[in-house]
Amino acid sequence: MVRIKDIAKEAGVSPTTVSNVIHGNTKKVSKANIDKIQRILEKNQYIPSMSALMLAENRSRLIGVLIGEREGKRRSIASDPFTSVILNSLELEIYRQNYYMLFHLANSQEESWKLATTWKVEGLITLGLSSEENLELSEKCQIPLVSIDNYYGEEKVANIGLQDFEGGYAMGRFLAEEGHKDILFLADNDVGVDHERWLGVQKAVGEYGAKGAVAGRKIMPENRELRKAWLEDNLEELKSRDVLFFASDFYALEAIHFLQDKGIEIPRDVSVAGFDDSPYAEICRPEITTVRQNIMKKGQEAVKRLTSLIQGEEFKGQERLPVEVVIRDSVKRKRL
Repeated sequence: MVRIKDIAKEAGVSPTTVSNVIHGNTKKVSKANIDKIQRILEKNQYIPSMSALMLAENRSRLIGVLIGEREGKRRSIASDPFTSVILNSLELEIYRQNYYMLFHLANSQEESWKLATTWKVEGLITLGLSSEENLELSEKCQIPLVSIDNYYGEEKVANIGLQDFEGGYAMGRFLAEEGHKDILFLADNDVGVDHERWLGVQKAVGEYGAKGAVAGRKIMPENRELRKAWLEDNLEELKSRDVLFFASDFYALEAIHFLQDKGIEIPRDVSVAGFDDSPYAEICRPEITTVRQNIMKKGQEAVKRLTSLIQGEEFKGQERLPVEVVIRDSVKRKRL
């Protein structure tokens, strides 16, 4: 492997000059020498030592990515396409910004704090932590932090999320205008993201639904095994509704398989809608009518916001990315 002193010998300069060019300290280096050294570096495919860069710049260039993990509700990278897609987006953008990603499934605040301090990460991106957990973590770590998909009473933590209310409203309007009168919204909680989506559905059905149209809501268990039992216990009610609108495509897909196993045809007997437009939505049969979000962009924007905070730029608070309804085959088109 080529060394700095080998580059210096070939360029006819000192090793210190080569080191300065590698680390961007070029104020006292002539343009001719900079160009010459860079050509030699490229020719030899020189890759600087990460540890040397960290020592030279007195910084880690590490960004911590924490994904919340709770008992009974582990975010699986293998089975949850939303998590895998957003992790891919984060890693690509972090690398593009000349940082490195340190990923961890966070079981507790103490664990997250120890990771941030032990590895001296320059900033944190969190997914699946509550607003309260993010506020506490930000206060404790005292480093830039950007959360994904949270709501805060006051803008104390930067956040990249969606127009969740607008997404629920758009789907509620579509379903109501199609003539569906009995719409059931299903989620595993009633806070933040899912609460806003429910409020959107309610408002749209109230404004665009025919006389007698109603929007109801059910909270399902977070634990998958408990959720299977819940679906079984609530089968009669589920199949009596016009539309089951789930807060995620994962839950919509799970319900479609469950109902089909019971001999219920989608959408002939009951319509099903989701939220996210994850890869599952198109490979499912029937394909899922859903609310599309740009998951890759969400990850990219989270990294861009964090790096701007690391560089000392102004705190900008919350950003909500746009969404749109994608019409496929899982919802009966009554107007047609």
